[in-house]
Amino acid sequence: MRRFKACADDAMYECDVCGRETPALYIVEIEGAEMAACESCSAGKNVIDIVGEEKKRVNTRPLKKAEEPEEEVISGYGKAIRDARERLGMPLNVLAEIINEKESTMLRVEQEKMLPSITLTKKIEKELGIKLTEIPAKGGEVRTSRSGPITLGDAAFKKEPDR
Repeated sequence: MRRFKACADDAMYECDVCGRETPALYIVEIEGAEMAACESCSAGKNVIDIVGEEKKRVNTRPLKKAEEPEEEVISGYGKAIRDARERLGMPLNVLAEIINEKESTMLRVEQEKMLPSITLTKKIEKELGIKLTEIPAKGGEVRTSRSGPITLGDAAFKKEPDR
């Protein structure tokens, strides 16, 4: 648990930014670091939490909804990128420059030696006009026509139903 510098009166705290005494501290993110700031120093910053006085602000860090499924990069993304790029007649170095990435990074992505981040994937999708992400299916079980436990082969190959 984080301790805050308390001033002479226990109800007052010291701002990490300006050193002023304040009845409430706002835990804010400043250049990647979490700091305890007074109300004026926290203006325009990403407020994570409030310590002390009654919470006055409502613009705390938004929570990610649990039911939102994460997007994943499709299999065969390298070939899809290369095909779309070649269809547009765009050299790899030009694509890399347009989306502000290193050519070596783009080469590794195209060769599928590197899985691109979702941010990079979105930039590539936008520039090439292709879809490289999908929402994975939720834990559905693979059913087979035979009884017994599911084997690796059952999971790897979708079998056609018996007729």
